[in-house]
Amino acid sequence: MTTLDTPRYLSGILEPVAIETESRNLEVTGALPPELCGRYLRNGPNPAPGADPGHLWAGPGMLHGIRIRGGRAEWYRNRWIRTTPPTDGYDLFDSARDLSVGTANTHVVPYAGRILALQEGMLPYEVDTELDTVGPYDFGGRLATGMTAHPKVDPGTGELHFFDAYRPTPPHLIYHVASPDGELLRSVPIEVPAVTLMHDFAITQNYVIWFDLPVVGDPDQVGRNPLPMHWSETHEPRIGVMPKHGASADIVWITVDPCWIIHTANAREDDNGRIVLEGNRVVPQGWDVSWARLGGYVQHVPGNLDDRNPLPEAFLHRWTLDPATRTVREDQLDDRAVEFPTINADRTGRASRDVYAVGYPRQNGPDGYELVKYDTVAGTSSSHRFGTTQVPGEADFVAAPSAHGEDEGWLVSLVTGIGTAPSQLVVLDATDFSGPPVARITLPTRVPYGFHASWIPDEP
Repeated sequence: MTTLDTPRYLSGILEPVAIETESRNLEVTGALPPELCGRYLRNGPNPAPGADPGHLWAGPGMLHGIRIRGGRAEWYRNRWIRTTPPTDGYDLFDSARDLSVGTANTHVVPYAGRILALQEGMLPYEVDTELDTVGPYDFGGRLATGMTAHPKVDPGTGELHFFDAYRPTPPHLIYHVASPDGELLRSVPIEVPAVTLMHDFAITQNYVIWFDLPVVGDPDQVGRNPLPMHWSETHEPRIGVMPKHGASADIVWITVDPCWIIHTANAREDDNGRIVLEGNRVVPQGWDVSWARLGGYVQHVPGNLDDRNPLPEAFLHRWTLDPATRTVREDQLDDRAVEFPTINADRTGRASRDVYAVGYPRQNGPDGYELVKYDTVAGTSSSHRFGTTQVPGEADFVAAPSAHGEDEGWLVSLVTGIGTAPSQLVVLDATDFSGPPVARITLPTRVPYGFHASWIPDEP
């Protein structure tokens, strides 16, 4: 429950845990597929007891991990990521800021035999397989910028595509490509008019998709808000299409309806040379609600802050971009507020059908939490419902070793319990999405709601 004294981002399902803990031989209901051998890791903010970071996104990162092997859940543990924390929020306009300073609280991904904890605007932090912090990772001294929390692996080449959008002086945006084995191959400056809250981007087989949208850096908020951003009515909203081996001058910018794109699901090229992009769209009238809910500064605090959805009120949307005519068609795909869209990562940048997302209760509605599976070709969806006492987190898709179909595999989600309900790791058969879970692993402690997760398989 949110009280008058406790910010929303420190209460309810977001209430931090006070200690690191570990438990072995976890209780499993059902049967874990023997093919699942690895670690499920989830990142998220977890301030120390008594600390108030001032914004949901500003809390120190904590990893929660479950080790699965041989049909057993061997352990659960949680560990703070031991970074150098910022002392007074993020000054996006300080060109001399130390890139090792930050919270690394947003995502965790495998790359080149390493595990990297990510937060935009800072260097990645490496952790080991036991979740202990190794330290900042800078590609052997070659990375001189921060790194997005949403890098993309091209399934055709294995290359890692990423960017930094928080450079205080032009060029504000830098695009990077790294090899599968950890070599930084190239860094390309991109000309944009301002620092914007570009949290995610997209790739296709041949293109990179950039977002230049109206949530912009605000120098007047530095020192007053941990994340100095605001919605700008004068910043032209546009999406850019750039060849992967191109430069800033090659980008085709296309004006879109005013919005902020928090997360992408996927993008692809169609047979007519268009780019089809799907992701989560926040409209202007939803921005104040979303940002105030997170702890950000807004001029007029809205009255309709529904605590059951602690994240931005976003809707699954499709942009069909035509670089030849510089035009776009926009379609909202659902009227449910959903977040954390994921796909079968082997389809990144290619044609795909299935999108998975977390669904939250409708404003003033009686319904509970769910995972949603969208068939974006047929325009249909199905749900796996969790009721009102468990909140599913981002669902990571794990393909079955012998899979032929796009959805042949499992969805793995860390579920936060409300009240006396347990926190669990839930494994779903993606081909029987609405059916009962294949397995539930009951965790020994409450796990706060968090951000992004990855299934990290054992090395073959």
